Amino acid sequence: MRQNRMILLAAVSLLISGGLLFAGGNQEAPKEGSTPDKIEITFTHVFSGARGEVMKGIVDRFNASQDRIVVSQRDVPGWYGGLLEQLQTLAVGKQLPEVTIMSLSESTTMRRQLGAVSMQHYIDHDGYNLDPFIPRMLDLGRDAATGEQFALPFAVSTPLIFVNRDLLRAKGIDAPVQPETWAQIREWAKKVSDPASGINGIGFQLDFDTWQFQILLDSFGGQMADVSTRKVLFNKEAGQRVMDFWLGMMLKDGSFPNITGSEAADNFINGKLGIIVATTGNLRSFTENAQFDLGVLELPTWDDLERKNPRRIAGGGSNIFILPSTPEKQEAAWEFVKFALNEESMKAITEGMGYMTARKVMADPDGPMADYMARYPDSLRAYDMIDDLVNWYNWPRQGARITQTLLDNIIAAFNEQKSGKEALDDAANATMQILGW
Repeated sequence: MRQNRMILLAAVSLLISGGLLFAGGNQEAPKEGSTPDKIEITFTHVFSGARGEVMKGIVDRFNASQDRIVVSQRDVPGWYGGLLEQLQTLAVGKQLPEVTIMSLSESTTMRRQLGAVSMQHYIDHDGYNLDPFIPRMLDLGRDAATGEQFALPFAVSTPLIFVNRDLLRAKGIDAPVQPETWAQIREWAKKVSDPASGINGIGFQLDFDTWQFQILLDSFGGQMADVSTRKVLFNKEAGQRVMDFWLGMMLKDGSFPNITGSEAADNFINGKLGIIVATTGNLRSFTENAQFDLGVLELPTWDDLERKNPRRIAGGGSNIFILPSTPEKQEAAWEFVKFALNEESMKAITEGMGYMTARKVMADPDGPMADYMARYPDSLRAYDMIDDLVNWYNWPRQGARITQTLLDNIIAAFNEQKSGKEALDDAANATMQILGW
């Protein structure tokens, strides 16, 4: 018996010295002086061209800053809808990237369907300081009920009102004056519109999604839906007023041409459009290409100066998310997220892409963005509206499909295929069916 025990102990000793008793039993012991293998992760986003170069620059700088993690970056065509579709496909085969950005309208989908990893654990573990971030922007990635920070703001935008001051002044409008109501904007557009000269009054970049619909809806005291009562509400009185506003300018005033958002931007730059309501992302392009006196104004509210219905501005742009993987890769993803949100990276996002950045110091005219602010002082307009920032509505499921359904019906009304009421009612009924309400 004693001899058998000695043989067993000798065998165990041999296994240990031979490096065979590692987890799984099939790994080799690291050689003396060797370094662990690099951790490779993938970062996906929606930006190509010049904006894609900004993303590549952030990734390249991160990879050069250390020698343990290697990030590869990939831009996905089709904007956020295309990215979401690809992520859903990759999730089936458990091939998700470790880090991604996603539209603020799809935060619920990212958490519930794709299992995005909450960043609160990493924030707490690292003692990561959130004080330098703008609180309202942090709210865009925070659970309202628990305060949990499940994502962090990456590239945020709001609409702004861009005006051709030369065209407005020619019609007796004091364009530098901030409009108080949307009714004033409608009057400006009507005055500026001059079809005989090929001049239109106003354009909206609203054919991509329902972002601007929600902003007008919220500002008139409406809401998209009530999940607790399982009711769709965007077709009620407030929503109808939004459609009356748009259709009134389009079909009655003749000041709002039925064209795409891209066409509206081109017409504005070419001096053929007096006013355009568009994302902050256009600020640099408009500033550098407009051959006229460009004015940039905040969004007004709906009603009179008493502001019965306060201004509400749904935050556009994206959060950055960590997706489920191995603990090692998730930690590597967190290291990249921190780098992507440092001052240098945020500066690149604003200067190269026109988005707002989430750090307070970036809105300081004497801070790191001093040169940019001097060249584009109107960029501060977006930050002046920050107190009115609210979450872009997140549907409990099938958000992309619902958004497209509402958008298709709004466009049908613009094409005079439906009345405004019919468009919203049809979209609401379809949404109820999609949600099973």
